[in-house]
Amino acid sequence: MTTTSETPAVGLSTRPAAVTNRGHGSPTWVFTKNCPCKKCRVVKNAYARQVHRRRCYGTWQPYVDAAPTVRHLRKLHDAGISYAQIARQSGLHENHVHRIANGHSKQVRPATAEAILALTAESVQRKVLPITGSARRLQALAAIGWPFTTLATYIGMNPRGISRINYQPYIFQSTAKAIVAAYERLKDQKPEDHGVSLVGAQKSRALAERRGWPDPLWWEDMGHIDDPEFDPATAERELNRDELGALRREEIEHLSSYGCDAETIAKRLHMHLGTVRGVLRELRTGERRDRKGADA
Repeated sequence: MTTTSETPAVGLSTRPAAVTNRGHGSPTWVFTKNCPCKKCRVVKNAYARQVHRRRCYGTWQPYVDAAPTVRHLRKLHDAGISYAQIARQSGLHENHVHRIANGHSKQVRPATAEAILALTAESVQRKVLPITGSARRLQALAAIGWPFTTLATYIGMNPRGISRINYQPYIFQSTAKAIVAAYERLKDQKPEDHGVSLVGAQKSRALAERRGWPDPLWWEDMGHIDDPEFDPATAERELNRDELGALRREEIEHLSSYGCDAETIAKRLHMHLGTVRGVLRELRTGERRDRKGADA
């Protein structure tokens, strides 16, 4: 019998490659459905030949130790990468990734280990964005009555997965774009006019009110919807004395730059004339007055 010097690499997948991850001819379909169609038989026979050759070469290794994969998964997760992101980037099912990360699988297939070990935090994060803007848009739509389950259909997400967006640090760019598109389409629409039940809309509004989620009109007025440094919880709080004084000083300086005199400024800002004159004197001389003495 003629032999060949070409030996398959041990690390290659123990299942044949497929064009799609699901459907006829895919490993998932072939090995779980036991489908007798021609397309699935071709894949299954190719897999059988591959296994036979590797056994002859002595390189048959259907499973490897899962410990290195588990450590790498947890390292990625500690860097802020969600298991859902890891699953999408590696082409694996999210439940499978969770089982491995939680230590339920003591062994994994070489192809699974390779797919996960090939990922780095940097390579995944290049394809993702901070969650801030996406979460705020979904929350704003919820505030006007759009339930998350309904929004999922507009975005193309799993209804159970959309609620997790509020608790993850990053989101895929493609998903973020879909959320922006849905937000622009729905922010001026009444949910009840688009098939949302009155009870569903009321529950969504009540949830948003309990959690203090601003609506789209609020964000339109305030801006900063994508800014993680902007805190909506403190944006409308009452100014303290120092903050109010600084704001008044800016207003006086602004009006003075347009040629307004002290009397005009005092009337427009509803302030005491002496206070306005004192601020103008400070601006002119560059010396701050003694406020304790002035108050006394």
